[in-house]
Amino acid sequence: MAKEWTNCQIDSGDNPKKITRLAILRNKIKKHSSSKAHTTAFNVATEKETNSLIKNFEDTENKINKSTHLVFRTAYYIAKYNRPFDDHIKLIELQKLNGLKVGNTLHSRLSSTNIIDHISSMMKRKIVSNILETEAKLSVLIDESTTISTLSGMVVYIRAAISCEDPIFIFLDLVELSNQTAENIVQQLIKCLHHAGFNDQYLRENWVSFVSDGASVLLGKRNGVAKRLKDLYPLIFSWHCLNHRLELAVHDSIKDIGALNHFKSFIDSLYVLYNASPKNQNELRNVCNELDILFLKLGRVLDVRWVASSWRAINAVWKTFPALCNHFCNAANDSTKDSKTRNKYLGLKKRLASPEFVSDLGLMCDCLQELSILSNQLQERTTTLIQGQKHIQRTIRIIESFKVTPGEHMSEVSKLKEVMVFKNIQLSTNTKLITINPKQFISSITNNLKHRLLENSNEETIIQDLLIMDISIWPENTNIRHGENEMKRICKRFLLNEQNAINGLRQLTEDNTLLPKKVMPEVYNLCKTFPISTAECERGFSLMNNICTKLRARLTIVNIANLMFININGPPLDNWNPEYYVKTWLVHHRTAEDSRTKPNQPNKHKVQEEKISLWKIL
Repeated sequence: MAKEWTNCQIDSGDNPKKITRLAILRNKIKKHSSSKAHTTAFNVATEKETNSLIKNFEDTENKINKSTHLVFRTAYYIAKYNRPFDDHIKLIELQKLNGLKVGNTLHSRLSSTNIIDHISSMMKRKIVSNILETEAKLSVLIDESTTISTLSGMVVYIRAAISCEDPIFIFLDLVELSNQTAENIVQQLIKCLHHAGFNDQYLRENWVSFVSDGASVLLGKRNGVAKRLKDLYPLIFSWHCLNHRLELAVHDSIKDIGALNHFKSFIDSLYVLYNASPKNQNELRNVCNELDILFLKLGRVLDVRWVASSWRAINAVWKTFPALCNHFCNAANDSTKDSKTRNKYLGLKKRLASPEFVSDLGLMCDCLQELSILSNQLQERTTTLIQGQKHIQRTIRIIESFKVTPGEHMSEVSKLKEVMVFKNIQLSTNTKLITINPKQFISSITNNLKHRLLENSNEETIIQDLLIMDISIWPENTNIRHGENEMKRICKRFLLNEQNAINGLRQLTEDNTLLPKKVMPEVYNLCKTFPISTAECERGFSLMNNICTKLRARLTIVNIANLMFININGPPLDNWNPEYYVKTWLVHHRTAEDSRTKPNQPNKHKVQEEKISLWKIL
């Protein structure tokens, strides 16, 4: 830079002519414009206008965040698809081989565990915040089970409306129980709800339902979990799972009808015969192939599984009846077997190929088929209390009709008395068999269904009031004030806006084509919030068993809960955006590109030197 410019001594000289002085000044300006100082200053000013510094910083941040996003998606994949935590580093190495930059850190099994825990916590916070903001009514479902690692756990589900839409089931947590007393279960459940973000004020005003199975520790009238919760949160309407009630009704009928035990023991003996022996199962499969019959595995009936499982077992016996008879006949005449075994198969064939057993089989097929349909309907996520009552009453009427008009299977069996042939198998009478009395069995089933599923004084009033929402049972020429008393009781019982509910009911009375969801959304969502079954908890335990297998038996309850939460509640991988979870992670943790962390070293696999020559050509 010229000295005149650095010393601030720029002048036009002493020449009296103005033109000359201006020429001198222009010459000095020209010298300055070609100097390095001016060029550097000009470039700095130009870069300032283009915000290049900010863009470079953003590019660096995007590069760092992109790597962290890839790592988060990998961890999310682990949780969503029940993969072991050890797969995290393997998937990271795979992405490196595919040319993706996944940073230097967050590649270990521990990092994957921490990321999944963070994602689960943030998801739970979002869900609970939405429920609190909309003041949605809340139902809680619990059930107890034991993991394969012998840890006693309690699964907690909630049912609530998200963003004022229809209520849905949401997995909340899996809680470890030190003991299974009512006091401890109540403490752990409330602690779980508080930890999730629900405060006592919200629970007192919006917790409307508690659903569980029929264990006495949960529904005991004096000191059960439900009783203790009602004392703390008075709005709670406790409900015994209808699917468990259905099972109790079926088992009551087993106690009433002694012949059912003989039928059950025979079906169980078939299950043991084929389930415990792959050889017997293969022989039966070969007979099925020869007769062009679909091979179905036999199962137990009327045991701890729900009634739909019993129907599948009975249906398998019905469909594979010819194959079973042929297999027993072949085994009874097999000279390679000892006399005791041959006599065993001969006895099985005599019982199976008798009109008495076939008659019982047809009766059980028709009844269990209807009960299975009812069980599956009650397990549906969208079934409400009102719909559940309709399904139960319809099933009772159908089963009662079998006294007058036999079902499909019973009609087929009724033709056997003349021909004594069933599915091309010759039948022979077995007078030693104790058969089931059809009318007695049907009466027992229907009476127990009514007693277990419909008659309950504690629940009857609330259910009858909720039935006012079923427009299909309203009388013709309905009074404009029809159902107002029931609606007032509902609003008072569950702290709803009475005026809005009554106005909506009157609009429905005048125009029953209106949707209840539009004119009385509070009452509509309340009816949808009540679960009728703990089937969702059973689905949760099925997932827990898929996660905590024999090879992963060391998983803690906390890690199992995090994996279940993401698997059940999380969106599909292609719809999940990790941006929010990465931002909240970076508040207290490092990025995948953090240079302060020692780069993770991949596991070195033991090289099988004898196969190197083979690998070279592959």
